[in-house]
Amino acid sequence: MSDTPELSVVVVTPHDFRQIRRTVTHLASQRRADAIELVLVATDEAAIADHDPAELVPFASVRLLPVGPIDNVDRAAARGMIEASAPIVASIEDHAYVQPGWVEAVLDAYSQGPWVSVGSVMGNANPRRGLSWANLLLGYGWWIDPSQAGELDDVPSHNATYRRAALDPFGEGLPDHVGRAGDLHDALREAGGRMWLCGEASITHANPSTVRATADLRFHAGRLYGHERATTGNWSWLLRLLYALAAPLIPLVRAKRLYEEHLAPGRALEGLVPRALPGLLAALAFDAAGQAAGYLRGPGRAPEVLATFEMDRLQHLDAHDRRLLRPRSVAG
Repeated sequence: MSDTPELSVVVVTPHDFRQIRRTVTHLASQRRADAIELVLVATDEAAIADHDPAELVPFASVRLLPVGPIDNVDRAAARGMIEASAPIVASIEDHAYVQPGWVEAVLDAYSQGPWVSVGSVMGNANPRRGLSWANLLLGYGWWIDPSQAGELDDVPSHNATYRRAALDPFGEGLPDHVGRAGDLHDALREAGGRMWLCGEASITHANPSTVRATADLRFHAGRLYGHERATTGNWSWLLRLLYALAAPLIPLVRAKRLYEEHLAPGRALEGLVPRALPGLLAALAFDAAGQAAGYLRGPGRAPEVLATFEMDRLQHLDAHDRRLLRPRSVAG
């Protein structure tokens, strides 16, 4: 093991080690796992008592950060990043799985450029259902095609990596800048920070794959977006009403753009049209309804509902996908 980790990776579990076992196993399987300081954020030490010490041997070091009850994974992850010691820090969700070569690719990208954040190409960990593809497209659409790698205006804020020096100015206030409503990337860009999508760094991501979960996620994500858009722009009530009335047009406009960017012939997902397009149209309709509600009635419970999607992803998957991705015991 190295005594000087090059990369700190924060993984949060609101429950127990079993919840993050698959994520940690993928990290431990990296050829450069010995470059990683693994920072486990949990409610208390007892929460990860179900781990086998052998599961953590590949890492340069392992730190446990007990934070008490966790009701927001993004804020908990930010607390882990504050405590991390390596010059590059990452936060990986319990439903995201780094692919072979990820560590080398990320570290190499930072060594070759002035980047404050290096993003990974996002793949689908549960690709059977069209709804899963729809949710991946809407959550990570800009970052699923490795041919688009290079310097970008933005990279994923979930499953992200950062140069530690770029986060230091936020200090203990970092948790206030993360999450769906956070302004971390805006603040980094305003400070002159540049971002890179690394085509050789790949992460697969588990996505909601039931109708109910998709409806909840997309409606409340749309509602929060609508509220923030109108509030930031200081919209009048007349303008809010006009946008709400125009909401039914949103699915058609966005579906056309997403098709041209990802599903059209020659694009990365061109073979998925029969499977992905119906789910995408449904997801966009839920999102449009949410935007209309956000314009007219504010965020409602959207922040609380959206937080549940990061707490226990398996509850939002269909039976097949739960079996596919269910965390296993050490024995199997």
